Amino acid sequence: MRNLETLLFDVKKVETESVFGIPANSDYSHAIIGNINGIDTILNVCSDRYELVRNEEIFPVIRGILNDSGMKFTESYSMVNNARFYADYVIENESTFIGTKNDIVKPLIRVRHSYNGLTKYAITFGYFRLICSNGLVIPVEGKEATNLHIAGRHTTAIRTSLDLLMEKLQYFVVNQNVLSNNFNTLSDQWVKDPKDRITEVLEYSGITDRAIETVFNSVQNEATQLYNGNINDWLIYNGVNQFIHNGDNKKVLEQKEIYDHKAIKFLLQAV
Repeated sequence: MRNLETLLFDVKKVETESVFGIPANSDYSHAIIGNINGIDTILNVCSDRYELVRNEEIFPVIRGILNDSGMKFTESYSMVNNARFYADYVIENESTFIGTKNDIVKPLIRVRHSYNGLTKYAITFGYFRLICSNGLVIPVEGKEATNLHIAGRHTTAIRTSLDLLMEKLQYFVVNQNVLSNNFNTLSDQWVKDPKDRITEVLEYSGITDRAIETVFNSVQNEATQLYNGNINDWLIYNGVNQFIHNGDNKKVLEQKEIYDHKAIKFLLQAV
């Protein structure tokens, strides 16, 4: 994890006549240049229509909005190749629980942005799970129409999303007991053969079967802590989620979230 300042390096859009010695055309007439540790680096090539939105227009603004709201929060930042950027803001003074009162989750805002166009700007509301600190973050299933997932592609849309941030966060906090119903449903689905269930979820999600023992050990440990050794689909889901985000998986966050969505979709099919 990085601190915010490392994401705020200088970046500019400049007109270019060629890219790597090849003459540019109208679709690739400009370059996005980042100054990384004093060295100019090409992060993207684009047309003149591309609207550069700098990290400093997003992440410090969100930090300021949360500070002004009086909410207590913790923040963490990461990036890939100085071109894809991610931030998590955990709302510390709000929480709910799933299944048992010892399994606490807190509202979390995940923000993504990029200079190379491979990661579309988005704000996603999810949960941070304290029992294993694996950062359970997925859009609340079936609630996308309520704008719990805010996305923007150009400057105006991004600024509008920031204006809406507190409104949507307050909605999420007030309604989190309803919005987390699917998770509570999973906690009521008890599993007789956890290894078989884990195998099914991994196969459906497209995750390597080398994860079976790792996920099973994680699930067993949490079952002992929370349910006297009994295992439900909520624990299965979190074991898979933890492997996706913290295991030996080298995929970028977007690919991990695809796996994550498939896992919970499979488990909810039994509902």
